[in-house]
Amino acid sequence: MKKCYPFIGLLFILFIFIFSPSVKANDIKLGGQLNASLTGFYDSEMGFGLLPGVNLDLELFLPPRNNHEIRCAGYFFTDIAGGKVDFFWKKLYWKHRFENIHLTIGRQPISWSFGSLLNPVDYSLGAVALDREYSAKYQNAMEAYFPINWNTSLSLVASLPGNSRDLKIGVRGRTLIKDFDVTINFVQEQVKTEEPGQQRFGVTAKGDIGSFGVYGALGYYRDETNSFSLLAGVDYSYFFQAGNQLYFQIEYLHVPPEILSQITGSMMTEQQQGKDKNAKLLVGNASYQIDEFSSFSLTSMCNFSDDSKLIMPSYSNQLNTNTTVKIQAGLMMEEKQGQGSFLLQSVFGELSQIFVELGFNYTF
Repeated sequence: MKKCYPFIGLLFILFIFIFSPSVKANDIKLGGQLNASLTGFYDSEMGFGLLPGVNLDLELFLPPRNNHEIRCAGYFFTDIAGGKVDFFWKKLYWKHRFENIHLTIGRQPISWSFGSLLNPVDYSLGAVALDREYSAKYQNAMEAYFPINWNTSLSLVASLPGNSRDLKIGVRGRTLIKDFDVTINFVQEQVKTEEPGQQRFGVTAKGDIGSFGVYGALGYYRDETNSFSLLAGVDYSYFFQAGNQLYFQIEYLHVPPEILSQITGSMMTEQQQGKDKNAKLLVGNASYQIDEFSSFSLTSMCNFSDDSKLIMPSYSNQLNTNTTVKIQAGLMMEEKQGQGSFLLQSVFGELSQIFVELGFNYTF
């Protein structure tokens, strides 16, 4: 019955809009993106393998009315292991802009990103990593946003992560200090339990020094470890006379190993070492806009604490207005045994994980 609640809510929303005299059928539109991919990989136990994938983003665009806004977006994806198609809501919320507050209630994306490749002080760790979004970004939540002035605001969030009934709360303040965008945030996990979960305090800053963009973050995690994290990054763009663009971004992280495994997802695993010893990471991204339709990028990570490395080149080409093809590869190298999964003995003499992915997406 619980799985029916979102569909009942959507039907109720559609009923209100469809039968409202001020809304015409032409005002309601459907859009989205169809993605298909084929990934080849090598596993030390399974050998070579091919993993097909198909997913569909759908969004129903409803016209705003009297400072009211309703957003509906769903995500269909193939469950290869279960041999079925699964679904979850990305957006199913109501938003109203009052004079001094914007109130959003329902399924909604929540991420306190500030342009970094990895974010150790996000509302949900690992919601966005290396410019990719993950399911942790979408929360059943209520957010109150207070625009104090043109450069200062306050956000209050209360959510129920995943299928949990336990409450998670967060507060974030944002302002401008000497041309630097500065934020301060706090997150409390598992508010209702007798022993509350992790508390996270974070500060971020981002601005420009000359031709370079600089940013940083400082986090404190109040739990059994009571640990700190540090992030410092810089980016730079160079434009050629022909209109091509070359972009560099590099950042250094000093984070607890258990936090590293959360903010990178499955890309890097928790280190087999004392929890009081932080991981030291260097992350970089370089992209070159070849022309108006094609680009090449290279993302890399190096963990100096365990000598693990990740290299991911990719190439994308827009075939026409709606269709784009993308080729991406990845090589994960680890020198220590017993870490991670999908490992093989490669020609590099290290434990490695390799994949090559060919993907197509069609936007409508």
